[in-house]
Amino acid sequence: MQRFCGWMRPPPFAIWIASLCALFGAVLARAQAPQAAPGPPIIRSMDVQYTGPATISRERILAQMRTTVGQPYSNEIVQEDIKALYKTGYIRNVRIFAQPEGDGVKVIVAVQTRAIIREIEITGAEHLKAQRLRKEIKVKLNQAVDEQQLEDARQKIIEIYQGRGFNDVSVEFRIDPIDEKRGTARVVFTVNEGVKGAISQVRFEGNAHFSQRVLRKQMKTRGRSLIYFVDKTGRLDEVQLEQDMDKIREFYQDHGYIDVEVKEVRK
Repeated sequence: MQRFCGWMRPPPFAIWIASLCALFGAVLARAQAPQAAPGPPIIRSMDVQYTGPATISRERILAQMRTTVGQPYSNEIVQEDIKALYKTGYIRNVRIFAQPEGDGVKVIVAVQTRAIIREIEITGAEHLKAQRLRKEIKVKLNQAVDEQQLEDARQKIIEIYQGRGFNDVSVEFRIDPIDEKRGTARVVFTVNEGVKGAISQVRFEGNAHFSQRVLRKQMKTRGRSLIYFVDKTGRLDEVQLEQDMDKIREFYQDHGYIDVEVKEVRK
């Protein structure tokens, strides 16, 4: 009797069924595999849009930005670009956004720029030359209008006048357009000098228990010294004087004089 050894070949139908199952399993595994998230869109172009005059060029705006053509769009970098544009001092408002373009995006930089100072005028200055005051303030020609800088300049002019004994001086400023299409402006400081005067001495009356010297040490208001232009003594600041009166009152109360009164200030 003859014997045969080896593997038996499966029927063709079984091979077909096994192949079909393997193919279905591969498709199912691919469908269940996590899909990679699409990356950020690529910047294909950039444009600068102005609201009002273009007092700063497109090239200078784009030069301040890290966002560039060919790079992936990034909200984080856009926020840094906005900060950099404000830091130039020429931008009043800015908005950066993306629009679909082809297989990427187009970046729009929408800006509103500040006016440029072409003229500086100081009116009402009689005892001090306007030219000298212009040298003391930080406002310069061909700079962008900065309201905080103008306010600092206004305070500086007041400080200069008070140092010369004009304690009642007042200063205002305004911005006048020269050419609205070009975005140029004139800054005008208007000075009202008031009456010249200075505090020569601070004296107290009715102070039986504390000396003049002790009480004067509680105050910031001082009589004018020989170096008043350095230590800024002799200036009458009504707000500071009210605070000094409160200090005197607190000083007496701290030493047990609860009912103390500072009745009036004579000038």
